[in-house]
Amino acid sequence: MVGEGMQIFSVLFLTYFLCAVGNPCERKCGVDLQPMTCHHKFTLHATTINCDHCQRKNRTAQCLNQKCDFASKLALSVNGKTPGPTIQVCLGDRIIVDVENRLPSSFETSIHWHGILQKGTPYYDGVSRVTQCPLTTGTSFSYSFVADNPGTHFYHADSVTQHADGIYGAIIVNEAGKRARENVILLGTRNDALVSGAYGALHGALVGQNKPVAKLILNGKANNENVDEFEAKLSETLFSFVNVAAYDCPFEIAMESHSFKVVNAQGSEILPVFAEKIVIYPGGRYDVEIYQIGEKCEKCVLKVSGLHKCSQLEQIKTVIRPVGDQNIATNEIKAKSLSANCSKDPSNLCNAQLEGVNPPDITFTPDLTFFLTFGHMRVPKVSNEDVEFRFVLNDIEYYPTFLDSSDEDGTLIPHINTVSFRPPSTPILSQYEDREPSFECESWANLSPAPASRPKSTCKGPPHYCECTHYIRVAVNATVKLVFRHESDSSNKNPGTFHLHGHKMYTANWRSSSDDMENTNKRPVAKDTIVVPPSGEISAFFKANNPGFWLLETRGDQITSAGVGMALIVQVGGPSEMLPVPAGYPTCRGLKPDDFIF
Repeated sequence: MVGEGMQIFSVLFLTYFLCAVGNPCERKCGVDLQPMTCHHKFTLHATTINCDHCQRKNRTAQCLNQKCDFASKLALSVNGKTPGPTIQVCLGDRIIVDVENRLPSSFETSIHWHGILQKGTPYYDGVSRVTQCPLTTGTSFSYSFVADNPGTHFYHADSVTQHADGIYGAIIVNEAGKRARENVILLGTRNDALVSGAYGALHGALVGQNKPVAKLILNGKANNENVDEFEAKLSETLFSFVNVAAYDCPFEIAMESHSFKVVNAQGSEILPVFAEKIVIYPGGRYDVEIYQIGEKCEKCVLKVSGLHKCSQLEQIKTVIRPVGDQNIATNEIKAKSLSANCSKDPSNLCNAQLEGVNPPDITFTPDLTFFLTFGHMRVPKVSNEDVEFRFVLNDIEYYPTFLDSSDEDGTLIPHINTVSFRPPSTPILSQYEDREPSFECESWANLSPAPASRPKSTCKGPPHYCECTHYIRVAVNATVKLVFRHESDSSNKNPGTFHLHGHKMYTANWRSSSDDMENTNKRPVAKDTIVVPPSGEISAFFKANNPGFWLLETRGDQITSAGVGMALIVQVGGPSEMLPVPAGYPTCRGLKPDDFIF
């Protein structure tokens, strides 16, 4: 027995050691291979960007050249780079990531693993004050979870502004018998100054948000920074497109003389569709093949255009060199465009219409239905009765920057069911008994319309500002229906994007506008991130089979000093049904919301 134990220990240690010093986890995945433990070390820094992208010759002169965008500008990085290292593993591998926070002293942080469902590991979802304490400067935290759902995923800072400043990277989970994801293209944005913490607020990036985005980037590089080029075997090579933008910046992707065959969405295999253009929304991922439909080109241009808040930015372009011949008849192309436009235009394919290869693993008869109306609410100028936080300087009262508006009509605040989200003061999953019930509110099931319960008498309701720790509570294994209603107005006529942690959703029904007939998809695709049309409605179903406290959020809608306002917590199960807190798990008290400026 001792000898067998030593052999097991030796195998585990060797696996751990090899993954730490090399990267054997990036291997061909086979059915007979044993899962590995893949160890990574992430150090988060504030760093300068783009000098490394300049030509090596006469490096100083090149970095002073205006054509080398934003030389010596600050960004936040993982191991000195943005995007950070790619994590590539096989299905069933264990991923361990030691994260050290070396950001400036005011920057608390955590890392969310977008698309990883964290079955059995809810404490490592990476949401500050929901699943863990934030990492203060100079501290470390080890994330440990199993890659148990395949696909193209990514990681990013839980803080929206830190994500926007550069803390993100790809996670690729391949599986045996399936093609590996060979070419990962991360589409994002770059600011012309930090927007995180006091630095961002003092430089005006958080006040008014007049020009939060300066450039579109592809794998961290802008147009004149030697953007990555690719080679593609037509109809064979798999390309993975990921929208890693923290802002409301969808990307439209098109390729000269070629069409895309979309085969996978957010880790779920779909019945293939052809589209000449793809619109991918924040948090979305598509795996595609490339097919020739026009004249042959040796160096074909891939163009990426920004939409919504990025519509005025210059396109980013790269080159793909096709190999081989693979033509398809024009009548095989199902759509000119794949997007969230769910109109009756037959030339456009709505992403809610995508069908899965595998039938849904749930029925669409819900145990609970929640109606979630979201949008922007104009609130009058705040007073001491409306907020719990303010400071006084020279007898003048100040409030956080996201409530401080020069507009006489007040401030537009994002909301779900008329309340803005306030994170818990302590991690609700690991320190449930330390929560502050007086700041909690709840949207009840089966009520339409469904204004959230209000936490205190001073929370007067519309049009006054109200924030709370907003919940919906469901039983373990319940089938849950979420009805998202987009309350669009003149300030925002763009689709809304929602990401659910810990689960995948099926968009079985939708309306493209409030007066439209309901559409039905009997074979919808399982997704963690969905898009709701402007003035439209989406019914998303999920099986609540993963006990925990899971964030439902839209990140790209508004960047504020308080983090995410359009969010709520989905509590799956009661306190006694949660997994035990890991031994030695960090605790904390009295935390302030993200990036408060005092």
